[in-house]
Formats: sequence, C-alpha cells, structure tokens
Amino acid sequence: MKLKSFYSLVGIISIPFYSCSNNTNELKVAPVFSNHMVLQQKSDVPIWGSGSPEENIEIIASWGEVSKTNISENGNWNVSIRTPNYGGPYEVKVVSGKKEIIFGDVMIGEVWLTSGQSNMEWPMSARILDQKEEIKNANYPDIRMFSVPRNLNGTYINSASWKIANSENATDFSAVGYFFAREIHEKLGVPVGILNSSWGGTRVEAWTSIEKLNNLPSSKKEANLIITKGGLSAIKIIDQEYNLETRKANEKFLESKSYNIPNNILGWENLNLDDIEFSSIEFDDSQWNNFFDKNNEGFVIYTPNETFFKFENIFKAKTFAEDGVLWLRKRFNVDDPTKNYKFIAEKGIDDFDFTFINGKLIGKGFSCCTARSYEIPQNLLKKGENILAIRIIDTGGEGAFKGACYLEDGESRLFLDKGEWRFKHLAFYLASSIQKHNLSFDQLLNEDDYLKSNIKTGISINNPNTYSILYKHMIEPIKPYKVKGFLWYQGESNVDNYFDYKNLFTGMILDWREKWKEKLPFYFVQIAPFLYNKNENGCGDCLSYLLRDAQRKTLSLENTGMAITLDIGEENDIHPANKQDVGKRLARLALNNDYGMKEVLASGPLYKSKKLYKTYVDITFDYVGTGLNSKGILNGFEIAGSDNVFYPASAKIINKKVRVFSKKVKMPKRVRYGWKNYFDATLFNSEGLPASSFQTE
Repeated sequence: MKLKSFYSLVGIISIPFYSCSNNTNELKVAPVFSNHMVLQQKSDVPIWGSGSPEENIEIIASWGEVSKTNISENGNWNVSIRTPNYGGPYEVKVVSGKKEIIFGDVMIGEVWLTSGQSNMEWPMSARILDQKEEIKNANYPDIRMFSVPRNLNGTYINSASWKIANSENATDFSAVGYFFAREIHEKLGVPVGILNSSWGGTRVEAWTSIEKLNNLPSSKKEANLIITKGGLSAIKIIDQEYNLETRKANEKFLESKSYNIPNNILGWENLNLDDIEFSSIEFDDSQWNNFFDKNNEGFVIYTPNETFFKFENIFKAKTFAEDGVLWLRKRFNVDDPTKNYKFIAEKGIDDFDFTFINGKLIGKGFSCCTARSYEIPQNLLKKGENILAIRIIDTGGEGAFKGACYLEDGESRLFLDKGEWRFKHLAFYLASSIQKHNLSFDQLLNEDDYLKSNIKTGISINNPNTYSILYKHMIEPIKPYKVKGFLWYQGESNVDNYFDYKNLFTGMILDWREKWKEKLPFYFVQIAPFLYNKNENGCGDCLSYLLRDAQRKTLSLENTGMAITLDIGEENDIHPANKQDVGKRLARLALNNDYGMKEVLASGPLYKSKKLYKTYVDITFDYVGTGLNSKGILNGFEIAGSDNVFYPASAKIINKKVRVFSKKVKMPKRVRYGWKNYFDATLFNSEGLPASSFQTE
C-alpha cells in the first residue's frame, strides 16, 4: 500500500531525543523512532518523548488514525496509536502547538527485539558463510534494523536510526537478526523490523533489571549492595573518586602517564597515547624485542592459515602484560608500488587496531573479530623496503591477530606473517585507566608478582557486565517499543556459573515480559559447541554442556523456544560462521508458534522421557517430525547404572525412539548425549534439525 507522502511537500524533520525528564520547550521523540522505522501491525503502538509541560500532543498517522494526550508536569508524554494490517510506506506526524516532527517511509509489519552477546551482535561484515554473496544480495526494502549503540553513558542512541536492508547498510546488521528477518519476510511477505540490542562478552546478569536481580537467590546479595549504595549512578561517582587516587599511585610507582579509558567508539577512534612516533618510518626500533616465524629462532608463533601472533604467545596468562597496548613493526619489500594494494587481516585483530604504513594511518578497527581490509593510498608504498606499524589494544582475553595478514593487489598476496617482527609493550589495560610503563621485556616476563603488589587495577566504571547496566542503557531506552517477541543468543559468558543460569535466565525473561506488560514469546539460541580452554577463554574447567542443559531446562517456562546449534559449532571458534541456520531456526519457532504455520517443524528433537529395561534404555523425544535420522554413526551417547558412572554407549533408532545400551552396564538408569564442550551432532529429525544434548534424571 503506497500513499502520497507528507514529507514530499514539507520535508522530513528528524529531531534527536536526549531525555524524557527535562522541562523544555523543545519537542522531542524517543530516539528509537526515526524515518524508515517498522511498527508492529494491528496493535496499539506506544510513542513517547518530551516537550513543554501541560501542552497537548497529537499523533497523526497517514493511515487514518489520530491519538492525543497532554504532556505531564515533568515534561514527559506517552501515547498509543492503532496500526493497521501490514503495508506502507506511511508517515507519522507528532504535533505540539506549532512544533511538529514528521517521520517518513514508515512501514507496518512484524517487529522483533534481538539481544545477547557477540554471536547476536555478530555483523554481516564479520566471518559468516558466503559473506560476499550474502551482503551483495541483501537488498530487501521491507527489512529494516535499528541497532542500539554499545554505549554506557546513554548518549550514542541519539544518533542511531532505522536502516533499510541493502548491500551498504547490511554490513553492520546483526547477521542472526538479518537472517531471521529475511526468513520471516520471505515466508509471510510482510515488512520486518529488528531492534538489535546486543553486546559481546556479556553476562545475563547485566541484561536484567536490578529489581529483578534483587529477587533472585543467586544475585540477591550483590544486587542489594548496589541498591543500598544508591544505585549504579551513585556507585559510579564513588568509583570515579577511588580511581583518581588509584591512577595517581600507579603513575608515581611506574613513573609514567595514564590515560582515560574511552567510554564510546568515538573516544577510541581519537585515542591519543602520545605514541605516534612509533609509526614513523624513521623511528629506530632496534632496541625493541623481536619474534620470528616457526622456521627461525625465537617465539613459536606461526601456524599456516591460523593465528600467527597473539599476546599469549609471549606473555603469561593472568599477568598485567597479557592485555594492554602493544606496538608491532614489520619491514617488508614491495617490487611494484604502483599496484592497488589492500592490507588484509583476514580474521580480525583483537580487540582494536590502528594500522600505519610508512607513518600514515591507513585504517583502524574496533571489533575483535571482524576482518580488516584497509586501502593503501597510491604513492604511499615505495619500491623496496616499507614499514608496517600497528598499535594493538587488547582489553581482555585473547589478543592480537586472529589469522594471517597480508597485502593483496587483486592478483597476488604478499604475506607479512613470516619473517621478523619487532614489538614493544607500551601500556597496561587496567580497570581504571590505560597506564603507560617503562618496564623492560624481562621485567614484564619475570616480575609480575612484584608488579601486582604495587599496581592497583582500580574499578571499571565502563564494565558492560556490571549488574543491570545493559538493561539500564541498552534495553530501557527502547522500552516499551511494541514488538512481537524477543530473540536471544547468549550464554557463552555464563559457562562458569552454569548452575545459576536457569534461575537467572528465567528471571530475565520474566523481567522483560513484566516491563513490556505482555507475556511475549521468547526464543533463544542454545550455545554452539566449542572447545573451551584456558588459553582461549581463561576457563579450563568450563562445562558448557551444562550451560546448554540449563538452557534446555528453561523451556519449562511458558511461551519459550530454543534453536539448537549442536551441528554447526566450530571446535576452535566460539563464533560459528553459519549464522544463516541460526536465523532460520529462530524463524521456525516464530512461524510455527506465532504465525500459524504448523507445517513448519519448530525445533530439533528434545528429550521427552525414558523407559528402563534390563539391558537398555529407550529414549523418546518431542519434535521428531516424520522420524529420526542419524548423521553417520549414531555416537555421543553414554549410559550409567545406579552408581552414576557413565560409559560410552551404542545407540540405534527404532521407530521414533532411540535405544541406548552398553555391555558394561547391566541395569541402566541414566542416559546422556552430546555431553562435551565440543561435539558434532549425530541425531536429527527427518527435517534435518539436530537434537539437543541432554542428560536424564
């Protein structure tokens, strides 16, 4: 449905929204509303903002609806307007006295909120299957996405807006959110809007309101402490004062300057550490330490086609030097400098990089796992020797290169990972600051205990894992935008407290439903198999299969569903490239449960019940569809008797059941399947969906 646009005559006025609590004459609308937005069809959709107290507010929609209200004494207003069946484009006009705001190209359709950690945040520009083709073909005018910026000071959302899916915008879209939206759009033929609010490396506690955390046994103590101290804002002021004293003490001990940790991307982009001289072609790095590829003397740091250098190759785990600011310099030769070269770091640089060639900044990146591709300006390279210099900042976990790096001219590649590199550790990344030092390499390697006894880390005031902080800054600003339901992909950061996860996760789901005042569907992704280990994650004893099982048990909560990924995990990458199937499997849940397409099987097999026999156990499942199938040999099953000692078991499909048995267990009592951190699914239904890992009681 297309109507004549208001803004074709008067133009679009888009006014940023900063606060709903200021008494101001300026008319403002919450920033989640913008041109190109999608509103939920056939619903009473709330629209809110601020303005002059006691004045009237009128919402005029071009589909024929009008709603009115008065601005409250504190300057806030909130009014709902009824939406029609899907269609558009429409206009929505917000009028107060002589002031008005007009939103154009508004579509009516289906809106879903996506949230979680890095696998939900994961953009189309990062490593995904068939990336080039997917981005090239991402032209769907009726799919739009609003991405809440990762920001803890509450201001960056003011410059965010709804984006239409095209090959340019889609690079920044959540891949899972996009593939879900595409499936819903193609199956239903309706516009689809995705509100994406996600942040890598975050725990479920950060996404839950402090009130709810205060009512959950596992989080009550810390949540109550936050409330008692006056809330997050009051605690932040106290922590800032403590950090100031901490920084002064560290600067005195290390005889070096410290720098503020930026609290947003703009701050990172303009970060000045008084170290630019290290990028210069004239800089003398002869006193720096060096490393070589594995064929030479030095650090063993090169594996073909894999990570060739990371902090952890040199510095010990859990030391100050394991994170922080590291400069790398590399001399390389170019035969023909007239070619159009790009610098490529094909699997990314963790976390941030500032990359220079011959003293000129050619690019910078601020995502740990997104491939780097920087154009090298013409006339910058010289025939013969050139200098590559990279400032890498690692804020935690594994740091530096995720894979090989090279120069590419479209025809050939000049690999840079072999040969000699020189490096200098410049600064520690502490909770309170980026702290420079003048310590030698030997001191960094051998005197960490001494350093830890004299350096204070401070308290992070920009920690996205602070209890409730992401709920406050990433969810509240978009609440109560009318959505059809919630989509969630998170859990990897909670594998160390898997025993609390069902309680915490259930609490968060109920919390969000309470805040939206609806029992909305909540569909989530079971975390993919991955070989957790100390070097990669600092968690050598993480039992991620128990986290997966906690997620499975959360399905006891009404109106939930789980997309199973037991078949698409990657042993050495916590971010599987197959985001297409994740989006499609979430869409299956919605299509079956919310859009009446019962012919679409919602899930892979889920453990239902067991029946014990003298020498075997029969396992039945929900969601078997037209039957059960195996992928190769049906392995991954284990069986135990009354002593709870599990043994590898044989298994075979009989009708729609799985029979499990072992000669080592005569009177079996329990069965489990896929009970490892990393496991490749073998049990599927006939529709090709994998069964979840499980353990019987």
